[in-house]
Amino acid sequence: MKATLFAVLLLSFVVSFKAQAVMVKTQSPPPLSEQKVNKINLNKADVHALAKSCKGIGKKRAAAIVSYRETHGGFRSIDELAQVRGIGKQFVKRHIAQLQSVFTIG
Repeated sequence: MKATLFAVLLLSFVVSFKAQAVMVKTQSPPPLSEQKVNKINLNKADVHALAKSCKGIGKKRAAAIVSYRETHGGFRSIDELAQVRGIGKQFVKRHIAQLQSVFTIG
């Protein structure tokens, strides 16, 4: 009798544990394609926002981006970051996917 009671309790525990595991899997956040992503506008962001935007862009590069933007009337594409003094073509080439995921023009 004790063995039967123990087996029933163990079975109910296992079943409830599996049900909780399924619930946890179904409650995961939506994929990135469905999430709203707030991108930073290169033509409007200040130095502080740009400096915290992505790896490799600190205060000096952020200040250079703002200076370039003010001198040239804004960015027309993200690739134009290669023209900013202190960033350069190689940085943009190596980090283009990250830059495109973080920044927007417009």
